[in-house]
Amino acid sequence: MAWVRAMPPAPINAIRKGSIVISGGPVSEPHRFWTEPLAVEMLGQLNTDEKFKSLSAKLDAVIQLQCKDTPEGTDVCATYHIHHGRLDLMEWDEGPAPAKWRTEPLDKSKILARTTAPYPIWVKLDTGEFGVIDAIINPNYKFEGAKLKVLRHLRMFSRIADLSQALEKRY
Repeated sequence: MAWVRAMPPAPINAIRKGSIVISGGPVSEPHRFWTEPLAVEMLGQLNTDEKFKSLSAKLDAVIQLQCKDTPEGTDVCATYHIHHGRLDLMEWDEGPAPAKWRTEPLDKSKILARTTAPYPIWVKLDTGEFGVIDAIINPNYKFEGAKLKVLRHLRMFSRIADLSQALEKRY
């Protein structure tokens, strides 16, 4: 997997009056869902959240979240390391869909769990339109890995979802 940073330039707040352009500088707008800047923002929230720190203190594991067919026509594979009460982004792999990882088997010796779904399913999960059970029974949502170990840490994974849902973002 390759580390790819592709952040679009911020929109510019500019008014044209004849040949003079008056610019107010960059307009702050929320990051789009399933972008690296939003993932980094989420990590900042999680790693300062006392409840998350407490729930994840005893876990040392790697997880992958995979999103197929973002609005930009890309696939994203985000690999995270949960350790010592922290969640760190190990790798952000984004490229044209379909990505080669769609057909790669899960290496259970390195990764605790991997979830893969198309962008609209992730949006439904993030907006609360889908719950975890809805996702699990959806044929377009794929969970691989140590299900029992994930269930033991369900409160921690729920905390990640809660904090992610609370972040301002664009879909």
